[in-house]
Amino acid sequence: MLLIILSFSYFWTFGGDSLYNGKLEGTIVSRDSIFVGNKIEKLTKDSDGFISDLVEVEGELYYGISDLGLLIRKNRAGILDTIVNTEGVLFSLGVFEDFIVAGLSPSGKLLFIKGKEVLDTITIDADNIYSIVQWKGELIIGTGPEGKVYKVTDDKKVKEFYTTEASSVTEIVPFQDKLFIGTSTPGLVYELYKDGKGRIYYDTGLEEVNGLGFCGDTLCVSGISIGNTVPEGEVKFLILNRELNVYKGTPIIVGVEQNDHFYAGESEDGQIGEFHCRGLLIVADLKESRITSLKDIEGDLYIGTGYPANIYRMSPDRRKEGTYTSTVFNGGIGVIWGNLFYTGEGDISFYLRSGKKKEVDSTWTEWRPSDKGIDTDDPFIQWKTVIKGKDSYLKEVRVSYRERNLPPEISEFTVLPATIGSGGSANGPTHREVLPPEDRIRLLKMGFYIPEQAFRIPEGIRCIYWEANDPDGDYLLFDLYLKREGDPVFKKLAESVYENAYFLDTYPYPDGVYIVKLLAEDLPTQPSPLNDERTTRFIIDHSPPKIKDIKKEMIGDSIAISGVAMDELSSISVVFYNTTATKTKREVGWRSAIPVDGVFDEHQELFSFKVLKDFKYIAIRVVDRHNNSKVERLEL
Repeated sequence: MLLIILSFSYFWTFGGDSLYNGKLEGTIVSRDSIFVGNKIEKLTKDSDGFISDLVEVEGELYYGISDLGLLIRKNRAGILDTIVNTEGVLFSLGVFEDFIVAGLSPSGKLLFIKGKEVLDTITIDADNIYSIVQWKGELIIGTGPEGKVYKVTDDKKVKEFYTTEASSVTEIVPFQDKLFIGTSTPGLVYELYKDGKGRIYYDTGLEEVNGLGFCGDTLCVSGISIGNTVPEGEVKFLILNRELNVYKGTPIIVGVEQNDHFYAGESEDGQIGEFHCRGLLIVADLKESRITSLKDIEGDLYIGTGYPANIYRMSPDRRKEGTYTSTVFNGGIGVIWGNLFYTGEGDISFYLRSGKKKEVDSTWTEWRPSDKGIDTDDPFIQWKTVIKGKDSYLKEVRVSYRERNLPPEISEFTVLPATIGSGGSANGPTHREVLPPEDRIRLLKMGFYIPEQAFRIPEGIRCIYWEANDPDGDYLLFDLYLKREGDPVFKKLAESVYENAYFLDTYPYPDGVYIVKLLAEDLPTQPSPLNDERTTRFIIDHSPPKIKDIKKEMIGDSIAISGVAMDELSSISVVFYNTTATKTKREVGWRSAIPVDGVFDEHQELFSFKVLKDFKYIAIRVVDRHNNSKVERLEL
């Protein structure tokens, strides 16, 4: 048998789609690379609730915090003014002429605001106001739950403009002298003209459209689908009447077009994606879990978040540097770490930290610079890269490691009782018989370990049996050693056994107590082999037990017989007797005698039994624990 020694090294590879799994700060991640991202500025302080909408006019920022029901103005000096404080209100915001217009749900009210004052209020014949857009000198309002579009003229007259087949109008986008509106329940896109006529332009197949825009002539849509009752976020492009499914994954709350790019924010990890026909870029990964509002304001992307509520501004300008942090990798207990390799260009540096548990906490090491080699015995590691300069990029990171060899484990090692064998072995006897289930149960009750697939073998052969495995799945070989108790050294009995049993012919060995040793080793597959070792005692006993001190006593119609059974090495397991009638010579068969102390389990046992006085001959058979037997015949 040819054995090839192998030492496997593995690589934890970060590249392709797995790049999306890391944490970015000031970087942009695509399927191909990581590079420095856009400048992002935080404009507010943490608050409860979520940002439902926002607008900015002449340096003054207006935003609604839903759940709390607050409509806030932040002026040029950074001073905050509360314009509305009504708990439970959802705000939609827009600009009409020189007013800030706030739509309130569920009241259906429109507030016309200048500075921090509400100058006028009108009511729409709808419970909810979801979208507000100024178009061709009029204010266009998308509402629910009847899916109606209203318009408000410059003299603040409200007119019903269009009724959809959906329950709510969620998005309104002007494009090429037309309005395109998105709806929910179902998720449709309508095309509307100034005269109020319209039609369904695109049936998205979504439950809700929550983002809408045109990149060139491509219609970009984000929304929610309900698949198997679990909401999923989707982004779809309609290119020359051809639908392209760009993304499907975590739920998306909002989408917007900016500078011929389509962005969407999701509701689980606080990430914002820039979507293209061939995939996406993750352009921001905020600490807040939900992206609830996106607005294109004078070339900057304004971002509203939820839980906590905050507002960020992302400009087109690039940062000087950014960081990217990988997920945590588990190399396993006893891992041997190798080196960190990467593919990329420019000013790129790496840092590593490690720990004993998967969750990063105070027990982990601090970040430390890493040139190449990884110097730790911890099973969990994480890397971070700092990328500087607009032309620098990182495409792939590979970490080499090798699983530390674990020793084999011997879970069972025994010498089976006489005439019982199990397992496979090249030196096993050819003659084997089925072991009846009742015999196996009897042997188990006697305290022997009997494998389920045990069988009978000829007398004089003992089966050395073991069960072993290797945690690494390495191939195992076994060596066996034997000595008589009291001898100073073991002698090799067999080597390089690859089965789980060895059959020992005991006839050449004298009676006595022996010790057998099993050595399991994963040598064939490991450059640094490990082993496990077990020993067990067993008795080689060729000599039959003895019977002595037989006594007979007449008691009525019976004869009471007693005696002593004894064996030097083995305990007595059973005493039988057999009788034959005087006249008919009828064979009665073997019956069990009674141990005087209740159990046959010692080297010397007193037994007794009774027979009828008309029996003339009797045979007594004694069997020891190793199945040696002695028969004596008496005349009564």
